[in-house]
Amino acid sequence: MKSIPVPIKGALQETLQAQGLGHLLQEARLREKWTDLMGARAAGIAEMDSLRDGLLSVRVADAAWRTELHYQRDALLQKANQILGTNSVKDVRLR
Repeated sequence: MKSIPVPIKGALQETLQAQGLGHLLQEARLREKWTDLMGARAAGIAEMDSLRDGLLSVRVADAAWRTELHYQRDALLQKANQILGTNSVKDVRLR
């Protein structure tokens, strides 16, 4: 029986999903699009910590920026889900 070749990207995604590690793909995608998500200025001040169980954890270097980004949490949440093409990000934690 001849097997059908599968693109490596698809095979990797399926394997990670099957192992319960799909969040790593989503995390990598958000890191790749960080400036699009945060905006140019905030991207230089805020750093993505992790994405686990629907919680996007972000480290912010400055208390004033943390406050500013706190008011933008809903917009960040929507933008993150738009980038991912899912509704998997449920909350944003700024630290």
